Amino acid sequence: MKTPDEVVLRVSLAHVRLLELVEQLGDRQKDAASALPGWSRGHVVKHLSDNARAFERQARAAMRGELVDMYDGGQAGRDSSIDSGAARPVTELYEELDLAQRGLEDAWSRMTEADWRRPVRFRRATALDTALARWREAEIHAVDLKAGYRPRDWSVDFALHALDFLSSRTPTGVQLVLRATDEEFTRTLGRGRRVEVSGPLRDLAAWMAGRDVDAGLMTTDPHLPTLGAWPPDPAD
Repeated sequence: MKTPDEVVLRVSLAHVRLLELVEQLGDRQKDAASALPGWSRGHVVKHLSDNARAFERQARAAMRGELVDMYDGGQAGRDSSIDSGAARPVTELYEELDLAQRGLEDAWSRMTEADWRRPVRFRRATALDTALARWREAEIHAVDLKAGYRPRDWSVDFALHALDFLSSRTPTGVQLVLRATDEEFTRTLGRGRRVEVSGPLRDLAAWMAGRDVDAGLMTTDPHLPTLGAWPPDPAD
């Protein structure tokens, strides 16, 4: 388990990268399709802003010893905000993302070691878990922007974290053996019929995250296994 300072540093670097990627976009590019079905790049940027504010909300509530929902209006409120905000000019979306990320990092800077262990409503977990979740949001959605950032650009550190978090996607009835060809990494997940999947570590993480891989994967089955559902987040 990483310390809060280690996680915050990684998220802060990912935040800078997101701003750099969005800064490249014009309005036509912002309205083009992202890697997520039904979402433009604008949808992704708006979601990243809303998500940062939602995690700031979790952090500030934790410091008060309170539990609050991620979003006003729950899933419907989340979706409505993304849909209505995605069409705004890219300069406005950039400014909103910058402010939202700064607000989140400011809240985190005020947290004590005890605060990081406090419970939050998100996943019925801890404040530190929300920082790890934001790391995943920032890194994976940076790829979804289709603005030049790819899974091959992920750090080994992040790829390992993503693989650990996404291990619950292992198909039922399958003993899934993940084997990296570029790092010393082998992991066996689940029980049942043995299926091996091998390739670069970052491609293994991308596949488990439901994203396109860069170099490709090999499997002992005719086809890659169908993964289970993404670990549920309450209106993430």
